[in-house]
Amino acid sequence: MHCIICNIKVNHHGLCKKTKKRKLCKMKTFVKAIMAGVAISTGGIIYLTLENHIAGAFLFSIGLFTIYSFGLNLYTGKICYVPLEKPSYLFTVLIVWIGNFVGTGTTGLIFRHTKQAKIVEHTVEVVALKLSDTLFSTFIMSIMCGIMMCIAVVGFQSIKDSVGKHLALILPIMVFILSGYEHSVADMFYFTMAGAWSAKAFLYIIVISIGNLVGGALIPCALKAFHEEGIMSH
Repeated sequence: MHCIICNIKVNHHGLCKKTKKRKLCKMKTFVKAIMAGVAISTGGIIYLTLENHIAGAFLFSIGLFTIYSFGLNLYTGKICYVPLEKPSYLFTVLIVWIGNFVGTGTTGLIFRHTKQAKIVEHTVEVVALKLSDTLFSTFIMSIMCGIMMCIAVVGFQSIKDSVGKHLALILPIMVFILSGYEHSVADMFYFTMAGAWSAKAFLYIIVISIGNLVGGALIPCALKAFHEEGIMSH
């Protein structure tokens, strides 16, 4: 008998150890992506709850802090490595994007039925402003967010000093939030919390996701061009 995926000879079940390991790895990637979506949603809830935008932007970073402390998978973090990986890596990125969608969507739906439902009205206003923007402006704002996220990821990976590592996570997050840049995963949560999903909303999420990808790939592409990829080692 041969493995139904790898075509490698096996003794039973029709799957080789390599295939089983690959399937387990994909499932692990997906679950960690869902958890990352929950982490970003937590940051989003904090931001929406606080009237002080600076404090909200600062505390939003708890989401990214959680993700990197526990090795979770965030779309806007994974896309930074696209220029340095094989084309097949894009499939992993897609799995992460879907997992983030599930995590943010589930969290948003649940919190709409808790006492935090009081922030729904504010979230509706936030989302309405996002959807009133042009697609071109949204795309540019999402590129800038991708750049900020890449700075956070590269900084956390490359800076050895503990204080510097965590500042690298916090400062770019505060910049993208206070500047109004568009983060695809955070927006997934906001749209769900506001109950604002529609064909238009989904289109905006796709545009924002692509913009994040473009922005997140800019710095790695530059590093690769100057043979400095080692800075971004996983």
